[in-house]
Amino acid sequence: MRSDSLDLTKGNLFKKIVLFALPVVLTSLLQLVYNTADLLVVSNFGGGVPSMTAVGDNWSIINIVINTFVMIGVGVNVVVADAFGKKDNGLASKSIGSSVLLSFIIGIPLGLLGFFLSPALEAIMNTPSDILDMATLYLRVYMLGVPFLVLYNFLTSALRGLGDSKSPLLILLFCGLANVGMNFFFVYLFYNVFHIDDGDILGVALATVLCEFLEALSTFIVLLRRKKKAEIGGISFKDIRLHKRESIAILKHGLPSGLECFIFGLSNAAIQAQANLLGTVVISADTASGNIEGYIFAALEAFITAEVAIVAQNYGAGDKQRVKKSFLYSLLIIVILAVSMGGVAIASARPLIGIYIADTAENAATMEIAINHLIMMCATYALCAFMDAGSGYLRGTKHAFAPTIAIFMTACVFRLSYVYFFYRPFIAPTDLSLTAKDLILFGGYPACWTLSCLIYLVMVPIFMKKDGVIAKADHAN
Repeated sequence: MRSDSLDLTKGNLFKKIVLFALPVVLTSLLQLVYNTADLLVVSNFGGGVPSMTAVGDNWSIINIVINTFVMIGVGVNVVVADAFGKKDNGLASKSIGSSVLLSFIIGIPLGLLGFFLSPALEAIMNTPSDILDMATLYLRVYMLGVPFLVLYNFLTSALRGLGDSKSPLLILLFCGLANVGMNFFFVYLFYNVFHIDDGDILGVALATVLCEFLEALSTFIVLLRRKKKAEIGGISFKDIRLHKRESIAILKHGLPSGLECFIFGLSNAAIQAQANLLGTVVISADTASGNIEGYIFAALEAFITAEVAIVAQNYGAGDKQRVKKSFLYSLLIIVILAVSMGGVAIASARPLIGIYIADTAENAATMEIAINHLIMMCATYALCAFMDAGSGYLRGTKHAFAPTIAIFMTACVFRLSYVYFFYRPFIAPTDLSLTAKDLILFGGYPACWTLSCLIYLVMVPIFMKKDGVIAKADHAN
């Protein structure tokens, strides 16, 4: 019987990596396309650039939520991939069943907390008063969909751990198209027919929540069908309970990764909060540039998600040589991807920014900030790629705390020190242009990536030697 799972422990490894990772990358890029649709719909069919800025201003907060629980889902990925490598169907089903309940235990309280704390979060982010009400509305509605978002990410991680990267792509393609359609429908209905205050913001936020529900439901149905087809990792309703050993294993491998992303997200939010103090011109510029950069970042992170599953399957199968090759091939591909995508974005900076912001004399300052921001970030994304590849390898080989420590030292200690002990006292009070201040502020990213690369250059070989992936002589060389 045909299976959508891809056994990454056998056959041509490089070919298997590409075949498995490509749908993951396409899935993440499609998600960004639909996020971009939110911005373009409110900008062109709603309240214009102010509405776009209000939606974009929330991304640092939303990314904390999304990325944290995507990375907690890595625990599901690792445990399920390990079970698949061992061909242990019982372990795989129990792990996935546990992840369903864990997603609701985590997602429901978080969604309610986020809904009620949205005004306080906007205040912490220094959101300008002229977009405050719109930004708060978007965040509140978005938080209602968090339980579905967490469930979808956990179950998608399970499918990828089973070697199935095709189903999440097809699900996102279907649900994403529905999201775009609902964007237009709700914005037209609320903003143009009923003339509700900030109806365009309400419309795209509601469309996002409904899309997340459809994604979670569709992924759950795929896993139920696997059970009927007697495939590894299929679940039934009786599997949905907290199996103690499997739940502990998921949290053991997922919580450190989630903490890693949470720390990263807090430092990102700290930088965005400082940028917000520079005014809506800078926020609009960073929103446009950030959405374009997001395509590169999403492709890199998707490949890291694939790397974790690839490394974990071969680690579970006990094939140390394929574990080593999985890392090296992944590293090579992800660096090439970062350089090539970054180069295209730099070469096309002005027309790309022009998709979001009209290239007129009135918007000249915003365009200048956005273009320079985009060029600086895209020119240094190879550093981020190398950092993430090292982190992905360690998570796949069950060394989840090591990258968490590295992120704490770089994204937390270094980056927050950069913001609060360098930028705020020495740059913010000066008469430098908004462009210069924005570049110096966000220059903390490549500086942090450089430091992380140096740490992983030391850390990864040490753990490879410990696991027997490389011999002592190889490490010495």
